[in-house]
Amino acid sequence: MKIGIVRALIFYGIGFGIAGIVYLIIGHPYIHAPGIHHFILLLTVLIGLIWTIISLAIYFFKEKTKTLSGFILTNLIIIIGCALYIEAPLYLDSKKKNNVPTEFIKTEVTGDTTKIYHNENLIFIKVKDSVLLDLR
Repeated sequence: MKIGIVRALIFYGIGFGIAGIVYLIIGHPYIHAPGIHHFILLLTVLIGLIWTIISLAIYFFKEKTKTLSGFILTNLIIIIGCALYIEAPLYLDSKKKNNVPTEFIKTEVTGDTTKIYHNENLIFIKVKDSVLLDLR
């Protein structure tokens, strides 16, 4: 069992370590897209998932060894942990109810007149091209 656990930990350690080194060398230059280190992490977890499925098939249909059971157990713990690490904040954030906005900005346009209200206070009036009130 220990050999299977060590093999799985070495695999994930190498994958996560390479992702960390790539992040230190390259960084995250374009913040609006995933970096190379994210793809390495995703690839590591996907390979681990595929390897776990194959190991489960071997375990149930061919031979049941302690090494294989340790490997499967470690892989499942890491994969479930990664999934919860990603999914739990998304789930908890979607349950948060924050329906009370703190700032109200309302704009009224009637004909040539534009009025802007901030928290029900008039802060801007413009008639045609003339600004009559500007408290912004």
